[in-house]
Amino acid sequence: MIAMIDTRVGEHHIRFLAETEWVKAYIRTKFQVLDGVSGAAPDLEVELAAGYGEPFVSFEVASSVEEGEIFFRRTDYRIRISEDFGQAQISVYDDFALKHALMNLYSSYIVHKGWGLLVHSSCVMEAGKAYLFAGHSGAGKSTVAWLSLPRQVLSDEATILKVEEGRVTVFDSPFRSGLEMPYHGDGCELAAIQFLRQSPEIKRIMLGKSAAMMELFGKIFYWPHMPSDTVKIMKLFQHLIANIPAYELYFQKNDAFWKEIC
Repeated sequence: MIAMIDTRVGEHHIRFLAETEWVKAYIRTKFQVLDGVSGAAPDLEVELAAGYGEPFVSFEVASSVEEGEIFFRRTDYRIRISEDFGQAQISVYDDFALKHALMNLYSSYIVHKGWGLLVHSSCVMEAGKAYLFAGHSGAGKSTVAWLSLPRQVLSDEATILKVEEGRVTVFDSPFRSGLEMPYHGDGCELAAIQFLRQSPEIKRIMLGKSAAMMELFGKIFYWPHMPSDTVKIMKLFQHLIANIPAYELYFQKNDAFWKEIC
């Protein structure tokens, strides 16, 4: 039986339609499920199907536009998105493919709408503000999230940012690598970006805008497919860098780095 599961991601009402039991369980476990909204029109409706393709080979994603629809393909998933970004279909091989396909879809959706960005990072809330931690693979993003407990962890892998002129807001992310927490609820203002450097000493050094842009650019989840959306992502990226201070954070594997931040 096909289940209709209404969820909230960022500020968006996303309705999932799924028949496979493990797919239903994944959505209900990872996402903020909404009750009593079945009569409301969603911002995005997504049909989910299993049994597609082959096991994961690489992170390389092919994109194309065919008869007005947008397609993303990887060995273990396929995404079709309508021209107006109101509907999508995702077919996957397994749960790993499902997570990555959903990240791809949501990133493309918020860029297309000019709403925000999905950043490869962790993000933690402290004293009512959000602090983002980015870095190369193995730099310590998930480690910093674990070390920050019992603070509210908004993300441990992919951070959802609403980017406006003069303000950037962080929302709870369902795209996690292992650290599950109850949903915080409303968005939280982003106070700073930290680029992680494991070091014997603990210190924080402010970066200039150009250096911060170079550091952050490779951390955005985005798969180019249309020139108009590439223009949108650059505008969002520029607003993010212009509004939020960025630092190099040299840290050890303990929570003492919070004394440098706050």
